[in-house]
This record gives sequence, structure tokens and C-alpha cells, in this order.
Amino acid sequence: MSSRRFPYLVILIPLAFAALLLIARPHRHAIAKPAGSAAVAKPAAAAEPPPSDTDQKSKKASKEPAKEAPKAAPVPFAAGEILDYGVSWAAFSTAAAIRLSVIERRNLYGWDSWHLRATGSTENPVRRIFEIDDEFDSYTDAANLASHQYEMYLNEMGKTEKNMMELTPQGTVARGGIASVIVPPGTRDPIALLESLRAWDWDHSSEMRTPVFDGHNLYDVHANREAADEQIAVPAGNFRATKIAIHIYSGATEMQQTRFTLWIARNAARTPAAMEAELPFGTFRLELAQITPGK
Repeated sequence: MSSRRFPYLVILIPLAFAALLLIARPHRHAIAKPAGSAAVAKPAAAAEPPPSDTDQKSKKASKEPAKEAPKAAPVPFAAGEILDYGVSWAAFSTAAAIRLSVIERRNLYGWDSWHLRATGSTENPVRRIFEIDDEFDSYTDAANLASHQYEMYLNEMGKTEKNMMELTPQGTVARGGIASVIVPPGTRDPIALLESLRAWDWDHSSEMRTPVFDGHNLYDVHANREAADEQIAVPAGNFRATKIAIHIYSGATEMQQTRFTLWIARNAARTPAAMEAELPFGTFRLELAQITPGK
């Protein structure tokens, strides 16, 4: 991966918290090695993120003999769902457009998986400065919403880049024929993180923790419920929403000078209604503009 991503991708990354992950990391080449080899995902700092509840369950399960295929976890989304967002940044009210899609549920190397996609493009007047059209694909386990494969197709300022990687949990063997990155069990990519936050039962558990790999570095994400029921107005309508604060740790240190907030609608689909990231160079806000329900 190149180091030219600051500050371009912060406008277009599939989710606001993914933008925060990308701009905050040190500029370095991707750790993913060529197909047939494996690299170990390293935290951005020396300390390893503390294991999440999902990690502990996965480690315990890995020691037990498999009896049957794991059942799919209940999720609030369905294949065919499309969520369109408008992005504002600083003085630009129409900086970019982002689309989140649930493509399908499919078999990936023997895993029952969701294929999720995020696409983003800058819009004028920002596009006159930063012409960007990017796509991110996530293949997420249907049973625990951990990531199996993460793909980035970048078209930025006339330069294109493609990166595909399998996220291989520690103690397991890679199944695909692409670059493999060894990660803790339960690790999510940024898109899988959003869907995991969306599927979490915030009424019964006010905190969620998980490791997240952004394509370069491994982070530990702590999400906390700040408000159980808030009213929020976005172009797609008015929603009652749960307000979630996202804290991102690089090793054992929380990343400073950033604030991230997510509002999840209190509807059957638990739709992400808005996302906001306050960063040193401006505030980015994503607001839901249109919903195409899944089938």
C-alpha cells in the first residue's frame, strides 16, 4: 500500500471510524505479503490489544472438536440492502457520497459469509481537488461477524491500487490463494465493525470490544452506549436512535484529539442513521440519505 492516503481517503473511507483508523496510522507499506505467504498483524504500538469477549469465545471454541457447522447469528440486515450517505466536511456540505451494500450471503472457502461492500466518491467542489472513487469489500462470517477477507480497490487522483487479503485467525490455516494476514480470533475489518456494532444488543450490553484490522495495522476498538434513546434528523427521515461513542486504542494507548460518534436507529433494521468524526483537521459527518431495504 502507498503512503499517499493522507488526507484523501479520510473523505471516502467506507465509514467514519474507518477514516479515523486510516488517517491515524503511521504511513507504511501494507504488511500483507504475496499469496502463499503469511504476515502477522501488528498493533500500531508495541502492546497487544486486550482480548475481546469474542476472542475468548473463539479461543475456547478452537480447542473443542467441531461437531457441526456454526449457526448464523441473527442480524438486522439482509441481502440487497443499500444505504446511501452524504458526507460533509468542514465548510463543504457535499464533500462525498458513500454507499453501503449487503451484496449476498455466500460460501467463501467453506465459510458461510456475508459479502458486504462500501463505495465512495468525492463530489464537487471537493472533487475538483481530490478526485477519488474507491471500493471496499468485506467477507464476514455469518456466525460471529468476524472478517475472513478484506479487499480495497482504490482510484485516487488518477492512480489505481488493489489489495486483497485473507484475515487468518491465530492457530488456524489460511484457506484462500491470496495474501494472508494473521490476526487475533474475532478480528473485524472496518465494514464488519459497523455491522457488528449494528447487530449488538445495546439495550442489554452497554459496551462492545473487538480487534480491528484496517489493512495496515491492528487496533482495539471499545464502543460504549452514551444514550439509549435520542432523536436524530437526517435527510432520510427522523429516527429514535442509540448513541454510541467509539474509542480506538493503538496498543494500550487511546488515540487522542479524536472523537467519534455513531447513531443507530431503534428500528427493526438498526440502521446506522449518522456517523461523526471530529479530527484535528475538521469534522466529518455522514448522514443517511436513502434506504433500499434488503429482501
